[in-house]
Amino acid sequence: MILTAGTRLGPYEILSPLGAGGMGEVYRARDMRLGREVAVKVLPAHLSGEADALARFEREARAVAALSHPNILAIHDYGREGSVSFAVMELLEGETLRDRLTASALPARKSIEYAQQIARGLAAAHDRGIVHRDLKPENVFLTRDGLVKILDFGLAHPTEVAVSASAANAGVTESGMVVGTPGFMSPEQIRGRGVDPRSDLFALGAILYEMLTGRRAFRGSSPVETMMSVLQDDPSFSGSGRMVPPELVPIVQHLLEKNPEDRFQSARDLAFALQVVEREGEISGRGAVSGPQAAEAEASSIAVLPFRNMSADPSAEYFSDGMTEEIINALTGIGPLRVAARTSSFAFKGKDTDIRQIGRELGVRTVLEGSVRQAGRRLRIAAQLIDVGSGYHLWSDRYDREMEDVFAIQDEIAGSIAETLRVRLLPAGDARPGARGTEDIEAYNDYLKGRYFFNRRQPPEAVAEFERAITRDPRYAAAYTGLADSYDIYGFYGGLPTRDAFARARVAVEKALELEPNSADVRLSRALVEHYFGWDLEREEAELRRAIALAPESAAPRSWLSLLVSFCGRTEEGLGHARDAAALEPLAANVQTNVGWALFAARRFEEAVQEYRRALHMDPDAPYPLWAISLAYQKIGAHEKAIEALEHAVRVTGRRQSHYIALLGGAYAAAGKRSDALQIRDELEMLGRTEYVPPFHLVFLLMPLGDFDAAFAALERSCEERNALVWWLRETPVYDALRDDPRFPGILKRIVPE
Repeated sequence: MILTAGTRLGPYEILSPLGAGGMGEVYRARDMRLGREVAVKVLPAHLSGEADALARFEREARAVAALSHPNILAIHDYGREGSVSFAVMELLEGETLRDRLTASALPARKSIEYAQQIARGLAAAHDRGIVHRDLKPENVFLTRDGLVKILDFGLAHPTEVAVSASAANAGVTESGMVVGTPGFMSPEQIRGRGVDPRSDLFALGAILYEMLTGRRAFRGSSPVETMMSVLQDDPSFSGSGRMVPPELVPIVQHLLEKNPEDRFQSARDLAFALQVVEREGEISGRGAVSGPQAAEAEASSIAVLPFRNMSADPSAEYFSDGMTEEIINALTGIGPLRVAARTSSFAFKGKDTDIRQIGRELGVRTVLEGSVRQAGRRLRIAAQLIDVGSGYHLWSDRYDREMEDVFAIQDEIAGSIAETLRVRLLPAGDARPGARGTEDIEAYNDYLKGRYFFNRRQPPEAVAEFERAITRDPRYAAAYTGLADSYDIYGFYGGLPTRDAFARARVAVEKALELEPNSADVRLSRALVEHYFGWDLEREEAELRRAIALAPESAAPRSWLSLLVSFCGRTEEGLGHARDAAALEPLAANVQTNVGWALFAARRFEEAVQEYRRALHMDPDAPYPLWAISLAYQKIGAHEKAIEALEHAVRVTGRRQSHYIALLGGAYAAAGKRSDALQIRDELEMLGRTEYVPPFHLVFLLMPLGDFDAAFAALERSCEERNALVWWLRETPVYDALRDDPRFPGILKRIVPE
């Protein structure tokens, strides 16, 4: 029975449904006596006549009502209206832990905080003789104000010491059926033996493991196989790609012991152990730092937030973004100072996020924020350094200068921060932005515009600005790498013939190599030319490894290496590189997307979807994870979701790039929307009359339309014209429909370096 808005259950008026589960339907309601909103849980109609279900439902209400603890969902009332049994609970705003784990990675510090709150809630329940028996991320709620609430004691049962011998077998229902969730049930629960508080601690161990590693502790292809994994396997912390603080590993292992006697014996003991780890070792998303160096290490860490554009002209945003990047570059060169990467800092652009939250998420002690106002040749730059813990300003200054003084301003800001944080490895005067590469202010200004357009994936505009910078300063290496990278995406997304893009990108990157042979950025750029057009995969891998050696803290070369090896069949290695990159830049949507690609290459499509969703949680409008998730959705048959993702991508890119348009057409065709797909084909044909449309893009559409002859003709042209990423055909699951065709091996033979 579905309750409609306006239905009355005693003094409670139903407002709207909130959700449903096996043991109840939940509604938002108003308590007409007290004038407050509450949650009302109603026993489903098909269970209302079953004595066992009624007894269990009432048991949940009594169990929760007996508990008064901030980490346990509070129950206000219990009643019956006609044939409807209901419980009235506090109304929570937020999300479940499962939703949080699905949306994004969870830092180690936050994992400890959540585990402590769960342990405290369990301790209160266990003190009253109540065992939950179905603790899992779906039954843990995270409120908007940071509280953790344990939900759904519908399976809770008094412990053996509190009941008669006839009810002692608490792991089994009265009908003899084992109750719980595979993967979180303790071994004794699976075997149908009596459970006690230590069974809940086993479940909490599985939850803490998943929070720390991003993967389930016990997995199988079926519930039975998952339960066998619980009985037989010991979860490993290796291979997850997450930096798990070493102090936490024995705690999780202790919780997941098969024998209850070998586990923590109480939730209070666990909470105390977690408190010790939190107090004695400063935990961050990059691992644990403990001992006397902890305070010093954390103090020497900083995130530079995107400077705000305060100019009258909104287009001057390129300069404020560029100023931010250059200060990040300058600070990166200061000895022991740990600087959050650009993509992680820029994840907070345009958001009014509390400084303390930014510090927690990026694992830094200090944050630099500022603003830029430009009027003609005049600049006003304000900057302030803030201590995350106290919220106090450590340093601030304002600069009213001419445009020609911008380099000096950057050096002054970096030097002031170095002095404020007392970084002794390098004198403040040596903290100069080495990556700037030019003293020509106009060339520098053009370069900043180029980076701005490149980051927005507008290659024609980016190319024009980088070429202008090179004209002003022919020895500006960073402008050459920017130009090469821009030609890469110009050829990939469409608009410039790919052989032209390949030739121009290679000339630009070789000039950059001549100027700066030991630059990690140049080595990465050289690898990308091979990735997109050169198809010399051995050279690409060598350049990426060289870039990693030159810049071991940079996520980008590791992330690109993960793509390369994953689509060369080395999927486990690729997943490791992808997770390493994501650990270095935990808030970078594109880096996170490559974790999904590694799983996609391994044909682990459901897991790939979850990683893409994490990326989109970081940036819902990022085109890269949008087109990636659409292909994974198609593989699992979620065609409407694939279409929705690609329609979004087409909108945010202004319907300007044939890559996204063709993918959308293919999604329509795969979903059986043939007329929509044919309209896209006509649109691409019209577009091809005015600009270059890579034939490789057309394959995305022709293949699901079933026009294999046209698809192979397009692939032949793609090889001839050297379209970007044709070499992915060798391994990627996207082209499985073509693999059995006798023409496919001939295409593969053409994908070789020249």
